[in-house]
Amino acid sequence: MPGLAKAAVSKSGAILLGENFTVDGHHPRPVRVVTHIHSDHITGLERSVRECMLVVGTGYTMELLDIMGYRIPDYKRLPLDYGKPVEILGERVTLVQSRHIVGSAQVEVEGRGYRVGYTGDFKMPGTPPMTGLDVLVIDATYGSPHLQRRWTDWEVMAMLLALVEESLKVGPVTIYGYNGKIQEIMAELRIRGVREAFIADPRTVRMARVAERYYGISLEPLIAGYEAGEPAVVFRHTSEFENRREQGTRILLTGWELKAPVVKVDEKTYRVSFSDHATFKEVIEYVEEAKPKAVIVDSVRGSHAGITAKYIERILGIPSESTVITS
Repeated sequence: MPGLAKAAVSKSGAILLGENFTVDGHHPRPVRVVTHIHSDHITGLERSVRECMLVVGTGYTMELLDIMGYRIPDYKRLPLDYGKPVEILGERVTLVQSRHIVGSAQVEVEGRGYRVGYTGDFKMPGTPPMTGLDVLVIDATYGSPHLQRRWTDWEVMAMLLALVEESLKVGPVTIYGYNGKIQEIMAELRIRGVREAFIADPRTVRMARVAERYYGISLEPLIAGYEAGEPAVVFRHTSEFENRREQGTRILLTGWELKAPVVKVDEKTYRVSFSDHATFKEVIEYVEEAKPKAVIVDSVRGSHAGITAKYIERILGIPSESTVITS
């Protein structure tokens, strides 16, 4: 396949672009790129900080990494704005906007005679496809048609808003999600008129301050704390969902709820089908619009990546694979 020597996915999940760039995983290359702050995309970052010449990400991502405790020396950190290429070691790297979480980006690398790119995590609409690539490395978290959700994000958001508003009439609401998703939901609720206080742990609040600039909206009243003594919306990490210590209504945000937009678990517990990843249909739509010469489906993070690759090759006629290199 054309250009495949300039793009690959390692067994550890590092996306290798061009000759000098390792993305979202460590590899012995001069430049580490971080597309966003989710744990499966910052694997090996501390090692990259020690061994790589530069660490690249959007300014927002760099701020969030600081809040998370990653110490990247000033002489190694390179924050980039969207759409502004920089030449490093004879290759041009560009971060392209993506719709996922605060600061998330796609990555495009161009060298002598080749252009390759990696989507990172994304969803559509809101993520402009990178066109003219020799090789596209694409995320496929929902890599099979049987994982296709039958409703839109907007329908889910309307049902979530109604659930939050009704629940706030009788007490506090606790929403569980991942970093980035929490801040997105904060912004969406404020946009839709929820005015009750938002309460979260201090680190989540600091991330929310970054999100205020990213989304261009005030999240006030925003309180650093752990408990709500009156109607308020408390935000906690998904990992705390099983604690079941909160009073009031509990809402878990999960992209793996495929039965319905909102599922009632018990009298005060709900699962809401909200994801920051493209559906199977959106992945195919992205590839169809991007028209790369070849596709590599990320099988380290993706589900059923082989199915996605076969579909792209048979239906779109674009050479595609989901293999990883072992070195």
